[in-house]
Amino acid sequence: MLLGGLLLLGGAASSPVRARPASKVAAAPSPPTHLTSGAFRTYIWPRARKGKRFLGYLRVGQRVALRSAKPVPGAGCRRGFYAIEPRGYVCHDRTVTFAEDSAFLRANAHTDPREGPFPYEYAISNGTPMYRRVPTRAEQHRYEWRFGKAGTHRRLPMFQRGHEHLAVSDPIAAMGPMPAFLRNGGGARGKPLSLLRQNIPHGAMMSYTRAFDVAGRTFLLSTDLTVVPANRVRRFRRSAFQGTRLDGEVRLPIAWIRQRPRPVYARDEGGRIVAEASSYPVRSFVMITDEKIVQDAVTYLRVKTPESAPERFIAQRHATVVRARTKRPRGVRPGEKWIVARITQGTLVAYEDLTPVFATLMSPGQGGVPRAGGDLVRDSTTPLGAYRITFKDRATMMAPLSTPRKFWADNVPFTQYFRAPFAIHGAYWHEKFGEKASAGCINVSPIDAAHLFSWTDPPVPDGWQGVAGAGAPQNGPASMVVVKR
Repeated sequence: MLLGGLLLLGGAASSPVRARPASKVAAAPSPPTHLTSGAFRTYIWPRARKGKRFLGYLRVGQRVALRSAKPVPGAGCRRGFYAIEPRGYVCHDRTVTFAEDSAFLRANAHTDPREGPFPYEYAISNGTPMYRRVPTRAEQHRYEWRFGKAGTHRRLPMFQRGHEHLAVSDPIAAMGPMPAFLRNGGGARGKPLSLLRQNIPHGAMMSYTRAFDVAGRTFLLSTDLTVVPANRVRRFRRSAFQGTRLDGEVRLPIAWIRQRPRPVYARDEGGRIVAEASSYPVRSFVMITDEKIVQDAVTYLRVKTPESAPERFIAQRHATVVRARTKRPRGVRPGEKWIVARITQGTLVAYEDLTPVFATLMSPGQGGVPRAGGDLVRDSTTPLGAYRITFKDRATMMAPLSTPRKFWADNVPFTQYFRAPFAIHGAYWHEKFGEKASAGCINVSPIDAAHLFSWTDPPVPDGWQGVAGAGAPQNGPASMVVVKR
């Protein structure tokens, strides 16, 4: 038996046993302190066994600390489970590694998300290949001729035209050198056996982290470590729209201006309310009082202004008014966080107990209010009702249930499912917030999505990609989402 580098022999020894020189004694491997996901999804289980419900998951490259360096046995995992921080168990299977460093992990680090509301850059495809390595000029011609001339784009089908609202045709400039793992025909896992991973269909949306030049042509490094020609996509510009914290300086009621700018009204010398030359910008808001003034059968709302400032008004028909709710929805307990979204108004307000803390504009389903007996998915309508958040994902792939291979939106940021497949999430492809624009989800700006994601319960632990809400009591309470007409 070998123990500590010494050979132990049974029975009486006829001669002394010599220890190996210290320099030649193999050091015992240090117990692991962290594990890293090496696959698209590594599940976190509530107990040391695989089951139907999981607490969350890790994404490739994410690293978490271990609560114990010793695995424990459990059903469904031959090599045992490791307890991780802050809770849960991960199976020691092919999806995890204890390596601190490897060629693949170094390659994957090039696609790590950034902090903030825009973890990636985004673009919409004009039809393009995704290469596993940098293609030669001959290979580019062979795989790309079917998509037409590079740098041009075809008009999208009617149902997808809203997806190009923020797309710009300006060339994407190289941002740095080619990642080292792509040199000399390399790919994320060494020399790839095949060049083409797949084609991105016309109108599908991709995410990327790098843009680099190869022989005068710019390529993008997608988040799945493939190479995409930059002149076969259009990048999305970032929306700067964001809602408002309700912190004392701003408080309800407020009036949102939706769809287009609306005129500012003031009193003339005779005291009549008349339109000024200025206007309230689209997607802006004003605080209002409870006072209403009717003039020539038109109702005006008084805008809150400093005492020394002239009176200002907005026409009631131009205002989407949000007032504070005075009762908790059924099922919301005292002190809980909850969200109310109004389909016909295109508004969203977040509450802590009965205190409104945040308000913004959102885009519900294009189908408007659901019809009785209708199909929510086919009708592109947002479901009415009260729901607990069931899962939170820092970024996820979304695709229509009917045609998952013909269209997708990659790495949709800060997604919170409340009745799958319906979720509150950031929309990086449009900023028509306040208008009907989604397939049924509640679209908010990426800035608002990041804020709401960090505010709602349960929080996503550091190092985790996603966390389960309702149905996983170990993660704590789940905030409620109330959808009204």
